[in-house]
Amino acid sequence: MSLQKTIRELIFFYVKTNYEQYLKENNIISIPDNNISNVIDNIYTERKEHVQIFIKDSLKTLYKDKMNEYPGDQTIKNLLLNIFQDDETCKNRLILEIQLHQNKKLNK
Repeated sequence: MSLQKTIRELIFFYVKTNYEQYLKENNIISIPDNNISNVIDNIYTERKEHVQIFIKDSLKTLYKDKMNEYPGDQTIKNLLLNIFQDDETCKNRLILEIQLHQNKKLNK
């Protein structure tokens, strides 16, 4: 699997985990469609730095048995800078992912 695809999968895992936590904390089954944007905006703003730390730590864990294949902190940092440079694009992508995930979960 390519590094970019791995990072993408880690981001989606992180977002879906936070989505499930949000549902649990608010004792709801789903986020109303008209509120998804606000929820994602809040989660993204609060957790933007943490998701990057999560990705770095996760990649180090994934490569711990094959450190010679580890791409290096600078490469990862540059990829994350590219991914997170446009907050609006990131949020819109996350909104779409949560809508798809939620619809799939609710069999819509």
